[in-house]
Amino acid sequence: MTTHYDDKILNLTSNWRATNDIVRKVGGDKTGIIQALKRLLEMGYLETKPDTNKIVYKRKDTAQSEFDFIKMMEIFEMNQKTELNVIKQIPTIMMKDGKGFRKKGLELLEHIQEEINRAYMVIIRLDYQQKLEIIPYKIAKDRKEKLDKYIQKIMSTILNKYQEKKTRTSIQEYFQSHTIKLEFKI
Repeated sequence: MTTHYDDKILNLTSNWRATNDIVRKVGGDKTGIIQALKRLLEMGYLETKPDTNKIVYKRKDTAQSEFDFIKMMEIFEMNQKTELNVIKQIPTIMMKDGKGFRKKGLELLEHIQEEINRAYMVIIRLDYQQKLEIIPYKIAKDRKEKLDKYIQKIMSTILNKYQEKKTRTSIQEYFQSHTIKLEFKI
């Protein structure tokens, strides 16, 4: 799970920074931090440029173009298709005794949570850009609605698939207790 690195990375990259410098300052799993860098780059939050034998990153403080937003949503929806297929394949996500999640069920919930956190991060950024009038109200509103639909689709699918009251309660508790507070500072 890489989402918990995103906030730290965005705070560090107001100026150009090399990958190793970012990993050292963020601290934690190098592979996870590099995955977070790649994902933030895909989402349009970072830009890169080659610097001799290394890649350097900088936070993008401009509004996301319509093309980039569509491209990001395609990636979100591709990941969502994978999640929906996994939901279809897993008959239950709970242990037989009903006390805890099975390994595959927990992995599914973690992946869904990471994607939801990323979508919320985009919504927070859109709110911020809308307040600064970097992006028009209507465009921000339309994009937030698309992101809300994206989130609702996966949440309703998982809750509709696992109808048992104990399972539904456990899923809801999982998402409530694993929501990450995202703060986007510029």
